[in-house]
Amino acid sequence: GRLGDIRIHRVHLEEDAAKLVHAGASGRIHSAEASVVDFNRGGTPLVEIVTEPDVRSAAQAAKWLRLLRVTLRSLGVSDVNMDEGSLRCDANVSLRPAGQTTLGTKAELKNMNSFRFLERGIDAEIARQEAILREGGSVVQETLHYDTRTGAISSLRSKEEAHDYRYFPEPDLVPVAPTEEMLERARSALPELPAERAERLERDFGLAPDAATLLAFRTELGDFFETTVQAGGENADARAIANWVTGELTANLGDADPGESKVEPAALARLVAMVADGAVAGSAAKEVLSALVAEGGDPERIVEKKGLGRADADELSGIVERAMSEQADAVQKVREGNDKAIGAIMGVVMRETKGRADGGEVQRLIRERL
Repeated sequence: GRLGDIRIHRVHLEEDAAKLVHAGASGRIHSAEASVVDFNRGGTPLVEIVTEPDVRSAAQAAKWLRLLRVTLRSLGVSDVNMDEGSLRCDANVSLRPAGQTTLGTKAELKNMNSFRFLERGIDAEIARQEAILREGGSVVQETLHYDTRTGAISSLRSKEEAHDYRYFPEPDLVPVAPTEEMLERARSALPELPAERAERLERDFGLAPDAATLLAFRTELGDFFETTVQAGGENADARAIANWVTGELTANLGDADPGESKVEPAALARLVAMVADGAVAGSAAKEVLSALVAEGGDPERIVEKKGLGRADADELSGIVERAMSEQADAVQKVREGNDKAIGAIMGVVMRETKGRADGGEVQRLIRERL
């Protein structure tokens, strides 16, 4: 099978082992004052998933692991919390000269427990192996530890081959040969998986790949996005709604579920439509959204209450005139070809209008007067 672009070599069930805890500053056995055995995890069922050597960079490894995590979470088989140890990753790293197809000797980084440390560890091991090979040495097959504090890599033990583990069949477990009917029943019970959802969001809503992936990987965001688009009706701008959900709404809520916030999908849909219709400027709309997050309610009433309606041309005309008078130096720089100087003039206008002015309209009025 495969998940995304990465082929799956094997999936098998194990029982977790007890954990050695080494007391000391380094947490390593070689400098520990004492060691104790933590049996809390002992006997806990676990699934080991082994991929084919299809990953080509540390960034790709972290991206794929995120896809695996959100897929398992969608299936409901685990909370896949790396901080608590319910998802751990071992990374096998090997190099090969450019243009060759045979991979070199691999070394294994054990028990990486965060995406950031996984990337750093793989990059550090790539650099270590590259230095060895460039000096004419040979990489030894071994199990390694990556120190997240110092960035150093050290050897734990020589890496065993499969036969060294002395695998043998479990006599109390009979072989299971799934029938096609069993497989079809399992497939039909699957929910829409994140990779499939990302493809659908791109295809059906015309979203950019990054936005589609974020909405698919964070199920609660994806659900809120689709509900908001539905609430907006036939004229809803799905791309604009996706930008607001993944941008301003996420910035306001952080990791919280928008479905449990005070922002109603219909209210966000109306706010996005108001921006598109020119009823409220984008900067003022951000203030409206902050009010929705804090208090809920109706965006039209918030705009009216706070006086955030878009400034019209007559109001802007006088403000632009005054801003250009105040920023005479900036006006001269723009006339001399320094377009960036227009920002100083626009800043005055935005401050005077408290964000109610449309940036494009302000630029048009300034250039008209230049």
